[in-house]
Amino acid sequence: MKHAHWRRCDFQVHTPRDPNWNGARPEGLGGDLPSGKKIDDPATVISLRREWAKAFLETCTKRNLNAIAITDHHELVMWKCVRDEIQHAKSTDPDLDIWCFPGMELTALGGVQCLIIFDADLSDHWLQHALNKLGIAHEEGFEYECMGKKVEQLEIEYHKIEAHLNATPQLQGRFIVLPNVSQGGQHTVLKDGWHSKFRSMPYVGGYLDVGQTVETLKAKNKTRLSGADPKWSTREIYPLPTSDCRSSDFKTLGKNNCWIKLAEPTAEAIRQAFLAHQSRISIVEPRTPSLAVQNVTVSGSAILGEATCALSPELNAIIGGRGSGKSSFLEYTAFGLGRSCFDLNRPKYLGADRMNALVKETLVDTGGSIEVSISQDNAVFKIKRSLSSAHQPSVTFPDGTTQLVTVKELRGLFPAVVYGQGELADLGKSTGQKPKLTDLLQFVAPTYKRDDDELKEAIKSAKRKTTIAVQRTAEAWALSARGRAIEASKTSAEQRVVALQKTLPKLSDEDQKKVDVFEAASSFEAAAGSAISHATQVQEDINSLKVSLQTKRQLPESSLDEAKLLNADYEAFTKKILEMVEAIKDESSSGLKLIEDKSTNWSEKYAALKATRDEVLEKFGEHKSVTAQIRALRDEIQGLATALVELDAEISEFGDVDTELKDALAALEASAKDHETRTCEWALEIQKLSSGKIVASVLTNENLEELHDGLERLSEKTGSQKATRIDQLIEQVKSAGGWKLLRSLVSDSLALLHWKQIGAGLGEDMPAASTLFSLIGTTDKVKKSMAELIDAERISEIATAIPLPQIELSYCDGDNEISFDKASEGQRAAALLFLLLELEGGPLLVDQPEGDLDNKIITELTEKLHEAKHRRQILFVSHNANLVVNGSSEMVACLDVSSDGIRHFSHQGAIDDTEVRDAITSTMEGGEIAFLSRKDKYGF
Repeated sequence: MKHAHWRRCDFQVHTPRDPNWNGARPEGLGGDLPSGKKIDDPATVISLRREWAKAFLETCTKRNLNAIAITDHHELVMWKCVRDEIQHAKSTDPDLDIWCFPGMELTALGGVQCLIIFDADLSDHWLQHALNKLGIAHEEGFEYECMGKKVEQLEIEYHKIEAHLNATPQLQGRFIVLPNVSQGGQHTVLKDGWHSKFRSMPYVGGYLDVGQTVETLKAKNKTRLSGADPKWSTREIYPLPTSDCRSSDFKTLGKNNCWIKLAEPTAEAIRQAFLAHQSRISIVEPRTPSLAVQNVTVSGSAILGEATCALSPELNAIIGGRGSGKSSFLEYTAFGLGRSCFDLNRPKYLGADRMNALVKETLVDTGGSIEVSISQDNAVFKIKRSLSSAHQPSVTFPDGTTQLVTVKELRGLFPAVVYGQGELADLGKSTGQKPKLTDLLQFVAPTYKRDDDELKEAIKSAKRKTTIAVQRTAEAWALSARGRAIEASKTSAEQRVVALQKTLPKLSDEDQKKVDVFEAASSFEAAAGSAISHATQVQEDINSLKVSLQTKRQLPESSLDEAKLLNADYEAFTKKILEMVEAIKDESSSGLKLIEDKSTNWSEKYAALKATRDEVLEKFGEHKSVTAQIRALRDEIQGLATALVELDAEISEFGDVDTELKDALAALEASAKDHETRTCEWALEIQKLSSGKIVASVLTNENLEELHDGLERLSEKTGSQKATRIDQLIEQVKSAGGWKLLRSLVSDSLALLHWKQIGAGLGEDMPAASTLFSLIGTTDKVKKSMAELIDAERISEIATAIPLPQIELSYCDGDNEISFDKASEGQRAAALLFLLLELEGGPLLVDQPEGDLDNKIITELTEKLHEAKHRRQILFVSHNANLVVNGSSEMVACLDVSSDGIRHFSHQGAIDDTEVRDAITSTMEGGEIAFLSRKDKYGF
């Protein structure tokens, strides 16, 4: 693993050689063995110490320690035993992952204590040389004694130790000195009056004794370490917690809760961690992105040689000179994730066609392949796109199975965000032309965009239901009006029959009875047809329910008891209901058959009664014209009565249309206000996510576009004056509010339609509709036109109109706010980039994010990277060394061009690596300056 990665550390661990050790110690020369025999040879001493080292190592493993430093006072005796035990343990367990640094706790001149930690692979020779340089000397055979000697102060002041050892070239860069910066105690360097030496020391960090962390320090010491008090220092010194473990029960070992991000077991790696402690040292268990690309392998490319790049789950930088293939590698990686310009249409990206051609011509057409290993929630998946599948992605799952997927499915499985060179600036430009909050939501978490889409769809659905409710209300009213007209026609016909019957001679009691029986049968006949139709529909509904039950859901088999019980209950439910429906179906079928038979009988009976009635009328031969007219009117009355029965059934099916419309209007308002509320929340979230670079103001009742359009449609062809309508609309919204005005308009419009369809026929006065007419005009001509033209379609236009929130976006540059459409492309691109870095999600791939960004923004960006890398994996192609150095890239991969024009990776690793730092300095713009600026800040 070449990149810097988290390791749980304890860098102050003492051994039984410590004079203040608490508990049993391995015996030294002259000590007693359990047998009572004296120890008289070094081999036995070493054997006993190895037993202790084995127990110590087991405890480290149980406590998940990955890096320790053995720091006895002024000696390195026991470190060798621990080192040898680790080497032995790894011979039987290659997966054992623990680094052991040689170190010492030093007591400098004046009683100040420091930790000195060396490279894990520094030879015994140079370790001994370091002891000699520090003036630490021991008599022969001291290392086999049970306990170390009492410590004597060095003759060197603590702030001069590094310079003293650096006089030996072979030690330069191979150790790190950490002074004691604990709260209180006689050995700390933070004592009052000691600021001069502290300010002159070249160290980048310090250490705390057991129980102390940066959070427990008092304000005075925090200030002295922060670099905010120039009397003490202008450089920040991070205080590293340690356990100061020195007891046989290892009670405090690893209890310091300290994680450090290291690439290799060197003092330089520790130094780099201190220089970027914001993202490389943690006192709480760190988290890394749950979705991250582990490796990218490219084969068969026309421009990039066979190459594999191992990536960190955090910040990665692809560097190299001009034309070294950096952008190509990023686009190849995007191709592996299904997000290259070859896969997606990115119309707002000016370089899309060029990158599309790059992938096609240098990888696809050459038969090349891309393989991406990606970790998701600790499960490792492998993606491959090669000629064998026509470059359709195949995914190998953690269980070893492989499946072809579409590019769209691939993107769904492993979400990522990719932006090419200058693409953020292109998007910033387009966003600035017509600033909308929705244009920024694409940079926010996918759930935000989904929520926005769902809320808008809810509004559309509510509008559809409102339109339907208005139409149904109008139709119900129209049916009611039609019913009144039919009732009036029926009453008129009945009155005419009565009048005609008075011109006929009086019927005998027997004949009158026959006529009365037929009259009664006519009333029944009118309803019988509707009843039979209803029974037939019920039968059809029962048949449909049976089909639904027969197509039940199939639940997969499961060994879990809860799942088995659920499946059993579902099976029992469907079976029981199906049995019931079957029984009802049989019952209803036989019942419907009886109804149909009785209907036939009734029709025959009714025909007979009618014939009998006609025979009675035939007796008035000299009044044939009158009796014929009566028969015709009776048939008409019969038809009208049937129509009324059917109409009543139709009206009843509408239900309570007034309540339905009221509920639909309320649901639309609620949906619109939900979206308005969420819009306000998103605006605040975007401000937060952009680190204050975007100010998003949401003004309610400002966008009256839909209200205006609805009013225009409502007043169309009425002779209303447009200018007056607009002025009145704006004025009334200001005084009453958009929703209150809208509710009044809808109420007035519906009242006017009801009057047109029903009230006018009853002689009622036209409703005042004061709100409606105050907007469109109060003249009699306008009112008359509106009453004539009002219909469901026009009312739907105003009923589905909603006042929309007005979004105002600004770019914030310090205390200055610039309208987003007037901000520069670089400023807008910076705002979008900060949004992306604030969000959790899949890998973020950006080609040259520094494009169009000024130095001030670059500085802010490097600070942002320290916290952003914990949320999502970042892969930058960059020429700007500040992003790599001061952003502390966990992985730096340098591309170069060979003499035959093939691009290849010349270096891969963290900036802990000297060769990687040299590559940054030699190939990146401002590489040396970036390291110098960090030296000014941290002293190194």
